[in-house]
Amino acid sequence: MFAEIWRRHWSLNEAPFAHEDADKDPVLAKLDAFAVHSCFDRIFGDPEAPGPGVVFGEKGSGKSGLRLAVERRLEDYNEAHPEARVFSIVYSDFDVFLDRVRQAENIAPGKPTTTPKLIERFDMADHLDAILSMGVTQLVDGLVEDKAQARQLDKKHKADLLSLVGLYYRSNDRTRVEATRKLRSAMRYKSVRPPLLDVLKAVLSIAAIGIALVPHYDTLGIVVSDDWSPGSPKIWYGAAGALLAFTWIWSFVGRMMLKASATKATRSVRVVPRDQKQLAKIVAQMSPSARRELALPTEHGEASRYLLLERFLGVLRDLDYNSFYVLVDRVDEATLLGGKEAWMQPFIECLLEHKLLQFDGLALKLFLPIELSKLYLGASPDDLKRMRLDKANTVSELRWMGQELFEAANQRLRAVRGASGKPGADLADYFDPSVDPADVRDALHELGTPRHAFGFLGTLFTEYARNLPEQLDDDSDDWRVSRSQFEIVRASWADRARVMRRTMN
Repeated sequence: MFAEIWRRHWSLNEAPFAHEDADKDPVLAKLDAFAVHSCFDRIFGDPEAPGPGVVFGEKGSGKSGLRLAVERRLEDYNEAHPEARVFSIVYSDFDVFLDRVRQAENIAPGKPTTTPKLIERFDMADHLDAILSMGVTQLVDGLVEDKAQARQLDKKHKADLLSLVGLYYRSNDRTRVEATRKLRSAMRYKSVRPPLLDVLKAVLSIAAIGIALVPHYDTLGIVVSDDWSPGSPKIWYGAAGALLAFTWIWSFVGRMMLKASATKATRSVRVVPRDQKQLAKIVAQMSPSARRELALPTEHGEASRYLLLERFLGVLRDLDYNSFYVLVDRVDEATLLGGKEAWMQPFIECLLEHKLLQFDGLALKLFLPIELSKLYLGASPDDLKRMRLDKANTVSELRWMGQELFEAANQRLRAVRGASGKPGADLADYFDPSVDPADVRDALHELGTPRHAFGFLGTLFTEYARNLPEQLDDDSDDWRVSRSQFEIVRASWADRARVMRRTMN
């Protein structure tokens, strides 16, 4: 019998256990919002008083599923609280930022020393730059589409956001120049047009021309007082030339100073492509008072990044966002890190700083592989004081009980079932009466993770259906998995899970 025929008998519209990757699992999005692991509330926290959350788990334990549940809960929260929303990003594509730093540091690719050198130089400032780049890009793309929201920003926050665009914007949809132009239009930002230096240069240039023409007033028909004498033409020509030279030198020096400031700022940010000309242009079109209030970085360091993060949070608050959730996931899937503990540990360790974890308005949620639990469980007293993970809502290991996995399986079955009054809403319905539900729970508990548990159930049902005859009465007991088939597949998956756990974790 084909598996599809077996599923139709049970009114299953799709395979409930066929997907192993949470981000590519269509069934996960159909589950009820409350169908989450028991540690969810600890990790999610309170959006009105945002705080950190750290969870360690082995591969397949449901870290990404937990992260997706947080995203879904945040969407529901924003719908219910439009006046105090949550802005969130997922920080999981590390390769693009790692590669940018590699290029900035002139580290040759593809060599055994490439990643060690890169990890040594990738620091907290780079992580914060990456987070700000993702946050600024996502926010600006949204404001360009929602002009009413963009216009509610006050003048200071408009200037802050424009400077952040010049530093951090990176998108596949539009260039930084296009983003700046569209954002300025959406915000109706009144910039100095033309820039102040250009205005002064034009005024003083006109004055210089007028001075140079003083000896020729009579020829031009300009009437002057009888007792006023223009004096020697050379004096006037010299004065005009000096004023004109001063004007252009002043303008040139001013532009060079802006360009130097923009160059220094963009060079300090290594995780995105540099565009000092665009940043200099953005700053030049601001009023002197707005320019003085900007927080452009002058060097690569944490202090300036915390200030920029504070400015970004200020923009978010002005847009009615009460908190900023940063969800860090899939560290072990970064190509340049290779899933190696020796490389992942120093890469992620700098994020476990008390100052960052407890930063006001920031909710940093880290979903980390179990190998990195040594950062916490094996830390020295000094490191523990520095991290203070006891205040970070830490889950030292994401574990599942058999009953939890049993209920999660029930939720998945109900999510894919059509309207039917027949049995099939409970996992126990799919087994022969000789298979006690307690045995199923024990099998799921032994497998230990959603990936192994659901892989076991998917294989069990598929293999059993394949051995059934094509023609089977609807009321036949053979639709239910037999005891013998259950035990055979259970033993196979128990061995497989032990090998995978030993190898992968």
